[in-house]
Parts: sequence; structure tokens; C-alpha cells
Amino acid sequence: MFRRADPSLAWLLRRGQARVAGRRLRRPAVALVVAAGLWGMAVSGTKYALGGFDPVTLLSVELLAGAGVLWAALLVRGYRPPGSWWLPVLLGLLEPSLAYLGDTFGLSLTSAVHGAVISGLESALVVLLAAVLLRETVTRPAILAIVVALGGLAVLAGAGEGAGAGAGRVAGDLLVAGGVLSASLYTIAAKRFDDGSDVLSLTTWQFTVAAFVSLLVTIARWTAGSGTGTVSAAPRFWLVAVLVGTGGFGVSFLLFNMVIVQVDATRAAVVLNLIPVFGVVSAMVFLGEGMTTRDAFGAGLIGSSVLYFAIADHREAAAPAVRADQDAVAQTRPTSAGVKVGRSPILAGSVALAAEPVPGADDATGGDHTERLQGCLIDGT
Repeated sequence: MFRRADPSLAWLLRRGQARVAGRRLRRPAVALVVAAGLWGMAVSGTKYALGGFDPVTLLSVELLAGAGVLWAALLVRGYRPPGSWWLPVLLGLLEPSLAYLGDTFGLSLTSAVHGAVISGLESALVVLLAAVLLRETVTRPAILAIVVALGGLAVLAGAGEGAGAGAGRVAGDLLVAGGVLSASLYTIAAKRFDDGSDVLSLTTWQFTVAAFVSLLVTIARWTAGSGTGTVSAAPRFWLVAVLVGTGGFGVSFLLFNMVIVQVDATRAAVVLNLIPVFGVVSAMVFLGEGMTTRDAFGAGLIGSSVLYFAIADHREAAAPAVRADQDAVAQTRPTSAGVKVGRSPILAGSVALAAEPVPGADDATGGDHTERLQGCLIDGT
């Protein structure tokens, strides 16, 4: 005779798995928020460093600094080759190479606030591309969060209209937007073509490819006679460029690549809405750019959209535990064959027993007794 599985044990196992899933969900969220903060502050750092460098030379310095730190960490940890060589090349070309070339050139023509605001469009692009290319289901909380965030971005963008936007600023905004599109494609490619490569090795080679491409462009510009004077930039510009390259580029990309395979692209996109908030705040604090009431309202909308999605996502993650509780209660209820009356299996079992032929029921007294017993049980008396 086989022993029946204890339903309480199955309930504990399912509840434990649900709690583990919830903890795994929170850790990627923390890493994504830190990465968004580093990327947002990198916008202001890049804008400041452009005071001493031309855009291409600055990007080369930043990428070389980021690649250097990643190679040091990889060699100390122990080198492991990537699973495939085409993937780091593709990712490196999309971002940091093309995405940051557009960002850096754009920031040389527009403000840091505008650059931070436009970078927030990445979330909407990622959700759209994920639905089209990855066939991911876009949930209602994600749609609402994206709409609220886009409303906040519109408020922030409108705050800068009073200063007057010349042709140079428009061109800068378009270049930043092109970089955002490349970064969005990077998120989709990193999710779609994950081959199980070591994250540190993949990120290191990704930065190596991007630094190589940026150096080729820099050498071409120097050969043409532009940008050669920026190597004599003041030490403070070199320091900021190195910090942006190591923290704003290297560490942020490493965190992002570590968790992107654990979450869907929509969830990553919602958290990335925080980039413009960090960018605007850092531009205000470190660059002295003004913050109006409209700026604060727009940043508040974006932050509230991320908070709303985090709460809705937490409830969705806790749903398996609630279902496990319900299944456990259902499995612990006794069942028996017979007539079911109301929701009480005990009463149903009693009615089934009452329906059994009573000895002597073929006479008039026995039949009346059986009928009276069934009527009492059904009436609950």
C-alpha cells in the first residue's frame, strides 16, 4: 500500500519556492536601480568632462577606463572565454559603442537635463521592441507605469522650452535619441541571444570592442586635425572621465548583464525609467542646473510609476504563495462518495450513509425511519 503524500508538506514546499522566487525578484530589482543611478549620474559627469575633451576623445577615455577595470577584475577572478565571440561584438557595437557615441555627441550640443530626459524614452522603446521582437506579454501595470512615466518625461521636456531651442540643441537631442534607440536594441539583444556566457567575461569583451571602435574614430579625427588639443585637459576633467568610465559605464553594465537574464525586458524597462530622475538630480547638484517646480513634478511622476510597478510586481510574485495556501486547504478536506449537500463534506458523507438500506427497511416502519433520518440530516437537525 502506497503512502499518500502529506498535503501540508506539499504546501510548505510550494510556499518556500514562492518565497525564494520573491527574493530572487527583489535582488535583480536592486541591481537595476543601482545601474540606473550610475547611468543617470554618468550623463552629468559626461557633460562636465566635455568642458575639457572633444566628444570622441572623451568617449575613448571613458571606455578605456571601463575596459581596464573590467579586465583587471576578470584576470584576478580567473579568465573564462565567452560562450560565443559574435555576441560580445554585437552587444559592444550596440552599446556602449553606437549608443554612447550618440549620447556624447548629443551632450556636446544640448543640456544635461535634456539628455537625461530623452534617455528616459528607453523604457517605452524597450517595451515596444520586446512586444514586437520577443513576443513578451505587456501587463496592465507595466502599461500604466510606462504611460505615467512618459507623462513625467513630457513634463520634464516642456520645462526646458522656455530657454529656446536652437538648431544645435535640436541636433543634440536627436543624437541622444539615436543613442537611446541603440541602447534599447541592446537590451533586446542581450535578452534574446543569451548563450550562458560568463557575465564578467562577456561584459569585458563587450567594452573591449566598444573601446576599439571608439579609438578608430578618435584616430581618424586626430588624423584630420581635430581633437588633438584635448589630451592636455585639466586633471579634474581626466578624473571625472575615468570615474564615469569605471562606475557609470563598467560597473553599471556589469550589474545590468548579471540580472537581465533573470527578468523580462518589460520589468527592466520600468526600472530604467529612473535614469532621467538620477540624471536631472545630479545635473542640479553637480552642474548647478536649475530645478523648477515643473521639473520636480515630472521627476515625481516617473518615480511614482516605478514605485507603483514595484508594488504590483511584488503582489504578482506573492500570488504563488497565496495559491499554495488555497491548494493546501483544499487537499486537507476529507472527501467521500455520495450526495454532496452544501459545502460540508461531513454532512454529505452522513447523507450518503443515511441513504444506505436500513435493515428491516422493507417493512413500513423501517422505510419511515429512513425517510425521517434523511429529512433530519438535510434540515441540519
